[in-house]
Amino acid sequence: MAINSKTVQYPFTPADIMTLVEYDGNNPLYIGRANPGVASSLAAWQIKKLTFDANNNVTAMEFASGINDYNKVWDDRAGYSYS
Repeated sequence: MAINSKTVQYPFTPADIMTLVEYDGNNPLYIGRANPGVASSLAAWQIKKLTFDANNNVTAMEFASGINDYNKVWDDRAGYSYS
């Protein structure tokens, strides 16, 4: 069985996925996931953006281009729209 347009194969465990995080102060702003060893310049990442309220509670978790597929470039994360 495949998920996300067949870019990541199921079954997999969290150990099978590499994660990068960019912080805005103390809070994570962007979270990227890809297969281990994928360069941050390749279109093989799933990227989420987190939004926080004044109490540092997560209020939204949105995907780059509104898609949870593994087809984004981590290095371009700030340039995507999120929904």
